[in-house]
Amino acid sequence: MLRITVVSLLLGALALIASLILFFPPPGATGQQAPPVTMSTAGARVLAGTGTLSDGEILLELNAAGMGIINMASLQIEASRYPFLHLNIEGSASDPNVAIAWNRSDTGQRSYFSPAGSHAQGSSWLATNELRDWTGSISSLNLVVVGQASEVVRVSDFSLFPASPTRQLRALYSDLTRYVPWNRAAMNTHTGVTQVSSFYPVPLIVAYLLLSLVGYGLLLPVFRAKLTFNWRVVALIFLACWIILDLSWQNRLMHQLTDTYRTFSGKNTQEKLAVGPDAALYDFVSQVIPLLEPGDTRIFVLGNDKYSGQRAAYFLYPFNVYWPEPGRVLPQQDFFRRGDYVVLIRPTTAVFDARRNKLWIPDTGAFDAQLVVANPAGTALRLN
Repeated sequence: MLRITVVSLLLGALALIASLILFFPPPGATGQQAPPVTMSTAGARVLAGTGTLSDGEILLELNAAGMGIINMASLQIEASRYPFLHLNIEGSASDPNVAIAWNRSDTGQRSYFSPAGSHAQGSSWLATNELRDWTGSISSLNLVVVGQASEVVRVSDFSLFPASPTRQLRALYSDLTRYVPWNRAAMNTHTGVTQVSSFYPVPLIVAYLLLSLVGYGLLLPVFRAKLTFNWRVVALIFLACWIILDLSWQNRLMHQLTDTYRTFSGKNTQEKLAVGPDAALYDFVSQVIPLLEPGDTRIFVLGNDKYSGQRAAYFLYPFNVYWPEPGRVLPQQDFFRRGDYVVLIRPTTAVFDARRNKLWIPDTGAFDAQLVVANPAGTALRLN
């Protein structure tokens, strides 16, 4: 029973691979093949950070801002002729954030993409036809690495390749095993794919299941003297496909667990907030709190994003905080008084003119206000 199950799964795998190659070939699979473009053939140079060439690799030391850029200029290639991009990157201290950027000579447009969600680990193949704006004539290609200041990142490969069946399968494997970090949307949804997914995992595994069952069905008449239909073989094929699909999810889950442990382990509540998903907002509020006057201070939090506004109000407790949800009417102008604080969380329709020290709140009015703190996350004002 186990032997016939394994044979059926192998037949299904062969049929699935053949179907992908024959019916879903990548762009550029037909016609004259373009030569690969590698770091050496394109004359790669380091634009940010410090690069040392060693055995065909680039040891990239990130600058004080934690950034390194490797540039391949003067490419003049047709995007459709290079459906695959290969990256092989390893950080010495952490998993670096990796992105690619390119210029189009036909439109002058500059595009940017983070190929691994946020993190790149070792070798990774990308299907470039899934990248937005990967069309036309590409004149320059950059690899952007962001990590810790002075971290040394080993870039073993940064290359473009023409179409081939093996590269198509490698890109599919990279997609199924790629690590995608948590974000706010992941709390309630799981799409099962990344931004460069060529195929959704569930339809792919369902196709594998059906082809394996067809393979089992073909084996029955071929070996009818020895084989009879066994429903347990069908159940084992279904179970094997289910496990394969679940392993893809479990792999990502384990990477996310490791990343969460590395980010938050050993930190107290304040330290966790400082490095968590609300780090920028918490940093802003942390700058505001020491500057608030003691006593019955009233704080009005204004912002168009419900989540950010509520989180800012939460961080400001136990002060006397008023948070009107977007669309909710604020009190009339005469309700405000001298000494009140107004915290603007971006994005917001309220406008502060720093030159005239004037705050204008839609549907409420204009106020004389003094700037307390301003940073990219928001602005804190004190009414005069």
